[in-house]
Amino acid sequence: MATLYYPIIKLGESEIKALENSNAFVIDNINPIIEITRGRKSSATKVELGGELYPFDKRFGRIKSVFNGKPICIDLTSDEDLMNGQIRQLYNPENGYNNWITFLSNLESEKTFSDITPCIVINGMDDNFEANLKAQANSLVKIFGKFIYRSSIIDESCYSDLKTLKEYIGNLIVLIDCDYVIQPQANEVTEKIRTRINNLNELCNHNISTYIISSTSFPKSISKIGNDDADEFFLSEVKIFSDLKKDFKNIIYSDYCSVNPSRNDTVVMARGWIPRIDVPLKDKIYYIRQRRPKGITQYASTYSDVARQIVKTKDFPNLEDNWGIEQIINCSEGAAPSSVPSFWIAVRMCIHLETQCERIYLRKM
Repeated sequence: MATLYYPIIKLGESEIKALENSNAFVIDNINPIIEITRGRKSSATKVELGGELYPFDKRFGRIKSVFNGKPICIDLTSDEDLMNGQIRQLYNPENGYNNWITFLSNLESEKTFSDITPCIVINGMDDNFEANLKAQANSLVKIFGKFIYRSSIIDESCYSDLKTLKEYIGNLIVLIDCDYVIQPQANEVTEKIRTRINNLNELCNHNISTYIISSTSFPKSISKIGNDDADEFFLSEVKIFSDLKKDFKNIIYSDYCSVNPSRNDTVVMARGWIPRIDVPLKDKIYYIRQRRPKGITQYASTYSDVARQIVKTKDFPNLEDNWGIEQIINCSEGAAPSSVPSFWIAVRMCIHLETQCERIYLRKM
């Protein structure tokens, strides 16, 4: 069966934990686009000794373990806040992006993954932009036979880039990345994507075989779109894709796995946080959250209270082999699996991955 789900996954601790605990049905039915991002800060001692600040090697090693023998797509983050020295070196355009090509070639020679689809990376500050971009494309085609061209929906440079890459059109997949989509703008974004695909089809004589359509409706702060104690919101990424599928047959669904693209690991929550548990379904997410009682410093009992409310909701999913669901049920029964928000992000993502696989592959829950 062809893979119909290409989730974009950064190297955050929550994301990796969710993947490590996902069941075989999920791992076998996704082709993840792993976006390489920095890790957390290294110890001061290591940095003083010349070590890399925020290295990603260990986290990427865990990705190798999860997807050993599986297909994978690989990209570099374009977010300056999520970069480190290693990533910036991989963006070096010299000699046709030789550092990036070498990194990918070494991965290919390891034979960890059954198939690698790399993203072509672009450094707009390159004085020899076209020559190095073409050289990179040529290397990717020679080694992998294909590559992904990833473009933001708000970036018009895709048209000039694909003119430069026109001789490789038959070897590329276009990823249209819409990032975070505010709910009321879903229809507007759908029209922008439709226009983008039509324009690219005309530019490339309909020779682009596949478009990956990606977005997310999960906000950076839930307070911006929902009520304080409980609420639900629909997944605009699902609606956008469903509307486009009526007009285009060569599109593939992607999302950010119910994780906002902007990472919060630099935010210091000096006043604490409000315990919240989210439950993703096929076309929406609902949540319940509750403040700690006055005088209570620990979060565990409040998370258990929230979990007990969640499992009694009429829409609580019947997923028998889902780690995320198991954590909520265990918490509702008095266990305290974790009281930190990052853990509950992993729980949400683990459930989301399976519910989307259920929807896409039409498997009954």
